[in-house]
Amino acid sequence: MWWKQVSNDSDVVVSTRIRYARNLSGYNFPNHITKSDSLKLIDSINMVLDKKEYKLFKMADIDEITRHSLIEQHIISKEFADNVETGAIVSNNDNTLVAMVNEEDHLRIQAFESGLNIENCYNKLSSFTNKLEEKLSFASNDDYGYLTACPTNVGSGMRVSVMVHLPALARLGYLTKILEEASSMGVAVRGLYGENTTGDGNMFQISNQKNFGESEESTMIKIKDVVYSIVIQERKARNILLENSIQIEDEIYRTYGVLKNARLVSNEESIKLLSKLRLGVAMGIIKNVSLDKVQGLIINSNTNMLKTILKQDMSEYEENIKRAEYIRREID
Repeated sequence: MWWKQVSNDSDVVVSTRIRYARNLSGYNFPNHITKSDSLKLIDSINMVLDKKEYKLFKMADIDEITRHSLIEQHIISKEFADNVETGAIVSNNDNTLVAMVNEEDHLRIQAFESGLNIENCYNKLSSFTNKLEEKLSFASNDDYGYLTACPTNVGSGMRVSVMVHLPALARLGYLTKILEEASSMGVAVRGLYGENTTGDGNMFQISNQKNFGESEESTMIKIKDVVYSIVIQERKARNILLENSIQIEDEIYRTYGVLKNARLVSNEESIKLLSKLRLGVAMGIIKNVSLDKVQGLIINSNTNMLKTILKQDMSEYEENIKRAEYIRREID
């Protein structure tokens, strides 16, 4: 999966996502559309898909644990997960191109890549969307561009979002200042699961705040420049930590020891511990665990992903036991 792969600047940058918001002409926006029209819209989209490359799944046919595991993989939004009546998902084989149907807009089309790969994401996204637009009519206006349910998305309907891991800046107390500077440059800073969430594990999403009046190219350049600036600051902070290497090594190895030996690990605790382990691996302190292994664990140790992998439902207590077992086995 893309979210556990290592790519450009993966020591700091976890992943890149770009999405388009699109609506079909002739239908009300999702907040005013009827159920019957929502289902017709799903059928219209399904009819034009290349079935060799893309599959459409109705949310009603996906069990609750799997739906919520898709949130943990950052593939769908929390708000969309429970839309079992009128929701659907379009996906390619490796989930690097996923569209939510009947979310806030008729289509939220997303492309994903590991590391900092804005161009790859954009090419994949625009190629798929352009093919759809050859067969479907998207709501647009000559003056405003693509029309969307939320005014902030009017225009290109594009959001570039890059997830970064900033534990060293947080530890040294520089994080708030760095993120405030990023916000002052016209970008939004969100938590691990997007809007109105916190930076669990010191992971944050950096994305553009507006679409109208800006070209797609300028938006991508701005986000890349801001992210590169943050990457440089995080790497400097890590070098400062290495100046007192015994202290940071002790913390990392203690964390490693807990993960290798713990018998009970909660979901919340696993995020904090694995975040610190990721820092240790990226800094070269822990050499016998790979970065892609840690990235996979950060996702797979979440409640619903763990249940999916182990193919069993369980109580919270049983889950904490199984999570500890799973992490020990994976990093041993």
